[in-house]
Amino acid sequence: MAKTDITEDELLKTDLRTLWSDTLVEPLCDAVKGEWSDRAIKEIIKELNNKGYKTERLMTILDKNLGPEAAERLARFVI
Repeated sequence: MAKTDITEDELLKTDLRTLWSDTLVEPLCDAVKGEWSDRAIKEIIKELNNKGYKTERLMTILDKNLGPEAAERLARFVI
């Protein structure tokens, strides 16, 4: 018999959680890719930090999605 119910713990471990997390980071990727102002990027980083994203994680995401140059640009705001 197939399992039809899913617990909250199981949901948090699924791709839905990853999709939601990726959606929150999309504005940062767009900002870096589109060469937005430093001020705009700092505001996005601040908002993501307030939501629990650590800068190291954001750098990893940018490196994966846009390359090392994007991660280096983010690092400038932390140093």
